[in-house]
Amino acid sequence: MSSAVLLLLVCGCALAVLSPVAYGAPMDTDDRPVWDSIRLCDIPNEPNPGQCMLPAECVAYGKINDVSSLSSIERFSFIKQIQCNGSDTVPYVCCPRNSDAYREPYVNETMVPKNRVASRIAFDADSCGIQSYVAKIRGGQLAEIDEFPWMAMLLYERDNNALTQGCGGALISRTYVITAAHCVTGKNFQQTKGRLKFVRLREYNIHTNPDCVYENDLKDCSDDMIDLVPQAVIPHPEYDSESSNQQHDIALIRIEQTPPFTDFLRSICLPEQNFESSATPGKKLSVSGWGRTDIFKDNLGPDVLSPIKLKLSLPYVEREKCSKTFRPWSFALGPGQMCAGGERAKDTCAGDSGSPLMSYDMKRAIWYITGIVSLGVRGCGVEGLPGVYTNVHHYLPWIKMYTGA
Repeated sequence: MSSAVLLLLVCGCALAVLSPVAYGAPMDTDDRPVWDSIRLCDIPNEPNPGQCMLPAECVAYGKINDVSSLSSIERFSFIKQIQCNGSDTVPYVCCPRNSDAYREPYVNETMVPKNRVASRIAFDADSCGIQSYVAKIRGGQLAEIDEFPWMAMLLYERDNNALTQGCGGALISRTYVITAAHCVTGKNFQQTKGRLKFVRLREYNIHTNPDCVYENDLKDCSDDMIDLVPQAVIPHPEYDSESSNQQHDIALIRIEQTPPFTDFLRSICLPEQNFESSATPGKKLSVSGWGRTDIFKDNLGPDVLSPIKLKLSLPYVEREKCSKTFRPWSFALGPGQMCAGGERAKDTCAGDSGSPLMSYDMKRAIWYITGIVSLGVRGCGVEGLPGVYTNVHHYLPWIKMYTGA
């Protein structure tokens, strides 16, 4: 994963004004000057507005990595603050207009708390697949603090009583979390991962509680994270941990009933139809989790589990193409498996296992769990080699036998 400054994609404010630019000889008798649009934007700790532009065109943006006093997390907080609207696929940043460096590249943590009651979207108390965060630009690697509020982190206890994060999952009801079977059972499972101790919900940054972000002159804090004790662990009965193709890699964890749903705690919807039956190759899916990454390597070292919830957009890979890709490994794609990814440096990785592969219904504004992170080749983000996911729709009868959904 590139060590370049991460392009976090969040919405920023911009005001359109006009400013003259250089122009050549007029094409006709109209000798009025040619005008271009400049979008002004706000920069933390700076009295004058900046200009919204491509990151590659902003000298100050390229120097953020050189500020040795900033930790990775502080740097990301500032980068989120200076982002402004770009195109649908390219993020822009707010750049100083009269300087080649940001004056004070940090975020003021004494901001006024955001009034979430006033900005909350109205929905039924137990509605699934709805989040208060509305994405305007897609593609960043850090999730928003209230994005994917159904994400679960599985915590394991080792012999030294230390808790470690090892897998992800998704809340599908007030009492059930769905994950991968290899996250909860298998040969030498407790020796390699430890004993499943807690299912953590309402988590964003493992280093803080509550978690807060700072944007638009407001401090936005989540509810405290909660650790729930598993009441029952239910791997699929046909799962074989020693099988090379890892079919039936799906499990349910029954937990004590969660607190009332909020912006930071909600369940994701189970799929109503098989995604593969209508999906076109390349259709975008989303994944989220706390898997291995290099984006914090300047402070935490390379290839570490992310302390902050990540997100990624991946393309669906049609079954025939995926099967052909894995043929040299003598891997046979089962009816309950599907593929996504295969783009360079963009993939789920170790620590993402059990996390949801998600699809978004734009007409209904609802998220569905389409797959579960299952397996992949050694080395994450290898171009041309997609990841293999458990197809959740294939297992709906088994899931509903327990959840009653």
